[in-house]
Amino acid sequence: MGFEQPAFLLALPLAALARSWLARLAVALLVLGAAGPVLPLGFERTVLLVDQSPSASPEASRQAAAFAGPNTQFLGFAERVRQLPRPEARRRDLGERTRPDAALRAAARAAADRVVLISDGLWLDEPAAPVPVYTLHVPARPHARIARLTAPVTPAQGEVVEVRALLEATEPTTVRVVFEREGERQVVETDLPRGQTSLPYRFTVEGATTVRVRLESPIGNDVQEVRIEPGGPGRALVIDDPAAARYLRAAGWEVQEGAPAALAEAPEVLVVGGPLEAWDLEARVRLERYLREGGAVLWTATPTGLFFGGWERSALAEKIPLEPKPEQGAALVLVLDVSGSMATGQPSKLDRAVEGALELVNAAGPEDVVGLITFSDQARWLLEPRPMTYRARREAETRLTALAAEGATTLGPAYDAAAAALEKVGTPTRWVLVLSDGRIGDDPEAVLARARTARERGVRTLTLALGTDADRTFLKQLASDGDGRYFDLADPAALPATLRLLGREAFQPPELEGRFPVQVEPHAVTQGVGALAPLEVRLPARARPWAEVVVRTLEGDPVLALGQVGAGRVAALATDLGRSWKNDPAAARLMAQLARWLSRTPARPGYDWAQTPSGLELWVYGRFDPLPLAQFGGRIEPLEPVAPLTYRLRLPPDFSGYVRVASGDRTVFTAATPPPNEWPLVDGNEKLARLAHASGGAVLRAPADLPPPARKPVPVAPWLWGAAFAFFLLERWRERRVG
Repeated sequence: MGFEQPAFLLALPLAALARSWLARLAVALLVLGAAGPVLPLGFERTVLLVDQSPSASPEASRQAAAFAGPNTQFLGFAERVRQLPRPEARRRDLGERTRPDAALRAAARAAADRVVLISDGLWLDEPAAPVPVYTLHVPARPHARIARLTAPVTPAQGEVVEVRALLEATEPTTVRVVFEREGERQVVETDLPRGQTSLPYRFTVEGATTVRVRLESPIGNDVQEVRIEPGGPGRALVIDDPAAARYLRAAGWEVQEGAPAALAEAPEVLVVGGPLEAWDLEARVRLERYLREGGAVLWTATPTGLFFGGWERSALAEKIPLEPKPEQGAALVLVLDVSGSMATGQPSKLDRAVEGALELVNAAGPEDVVGLITFSDQARWLLEPRPMTYRARREAETRLTALAAEGATTLGPAYDAAAAALEKVGTPTRWVLVLSDGRIGDDPEAVLARARTARERGVRTLTLALGTDADRTFLKQLASDGDGRYFDLADPAALPATLRLLGREAFQPPELEGRFPVQVEPHAVTQGVGALAPLEVRLPARARPWAEVVVRTLEGDPVLALGQVGAGRVAALATDLGRSWKNDPAAARLMAQLARWLSRTPARPGYDWAQTPSGLELWVYGRFDPLPLAQFGGRIEPLEPVAPLTYRLRLPPDFSGYVRVASGDRTVFTAATPPPNEWPLVDGNEKLARLAHASGGAVLRAPADLPPPARKPVPVAPWLWGAAFAFFLLERWRERRVG
């Protein structure tokens, strides 16, 4: 027995003041009761929680019967909680989900000193327990279901789409899955492993339709459906490729033919058939951003596109799936007149020549060799012949911009040094380009003889007469003896454009004409294409390591290569659609499917659901302008940006229904919340073990592992006060009788 010592000491003088021994005893009992004494007279109260959710097997109730005993209360639970008259009582309809948090709160209201939880542990919450919890795991009922159906949010009319059924099974089983829609039925019989399995169903969208999926298995049946509603035609921007524009229009695309400035409004697909020079710095930055944010670009080999347009030397070169073959390199040495006459004009002829020389340098690729040598009174190498790497181009730019014009016009030493240097270079094509505006001051016959020698050694000579005072007769003869060409340019302002064209002719890989049979590789782009007509023209190219070639020549050279760059998709076509595949139905189908494949970038709107311990989350993907808003349950909320092209919406607990996602005044899609999952793929044993250890309980392997209830201290103050009251009554009765 326990009590407080001061209260016991106080009882002695109070008892001494009483007039009789009965009164003294009553006073002492009152004081002792106020001290709060307790005695170990009771036992701990045990509340048994029996899982009666749909996933729990009858084994939970059978195991509960082994815990029957005095001072034990039984509660069945799922979403709701109800007291059981006996542990093996008939299962009640308590909801479709397992909610251990509600069951633990009910146990606390029942004054439980400890809890025994018998469950399969299939829940997503992390409940907290106010008392020790002893857990006993029972295996769940095996189950198979359709977790969800995924379908494209905004398919186009005539597009081949894919509806994918995500199946879940808690143990291996055989299933029969039936995909049904108007006028079509597809049956798949397969074995499912434990976990998740995805099955596709593909068809051509010809109008609004509903796809119904039915699952049949020995451990569960399920039915779900999804609505497919095609949107309007896709929007494509085509730059400098009329043939590609015709193909896309025939496929039902809304085509705009424009200039690079039209990229300000991002299309679903961009076709680039023009040269790099048509894109100013602002347009190039916009193009890079368009790809980074999930755009789709097709480069085509028109006479001014792809390698003819200089794209392989741009900052976007690494994002183009094709590159020129390295063996197509050429060598050129520019012999540049820097005599005093080149300083005339505003801007000067030398300024124009430097601008044109930079065009030559930028036209060359890493496989090409370029040299720069100047002549006036003497010859001086600006840049000895070397491959045009990025570093070499920057070095050439620095030295060219520092040139000054002075002195006479002595060509011989510079021409001889240029020819001698090129004779040592191993490229199949080698050129000397002489640019002069004045009369040559040295022996012309010696220079002409050197040109004939260089021609015999495979080095050809080009000459360019600049301005009205140039030595045209000599320069024309030099080009003739050197097996080259002569160019007459009276207006220096046209010099940069002329050298740009010469650079393309010297360094670009030659266009190959003829008849080139092709073969297609299996891919979504080539599905159902069959045989394509032979090409009439093609560019020698090779695919980058990350690219996938879906059309190639019989010799193995790539014709159409695809790839993904960051969030965007890219393709390159090594032929001119204006000359190849004219009126070929297979090519029309190929271009239509290529455009659809390109447009399926991460920027295309889509969504997915995620079930977390805190509730359901909607994850939205794609490019939105303005940012997306969600409308649900009478509320409108902005979606939370969590990554590029990725947004999240946390829904209230237990929300079910529809969520409308809009951008501006446009509804992008409407998503229905998935049905609740009573069989989440979690480790029930691990869930129960965490709850037991966190609460101070233990994991039970069998009912016999539960320790017997401990003695529980019981307050005896009410008994003492009752005895004291009885003694007072007895004292009053004795006083009346005696006196």
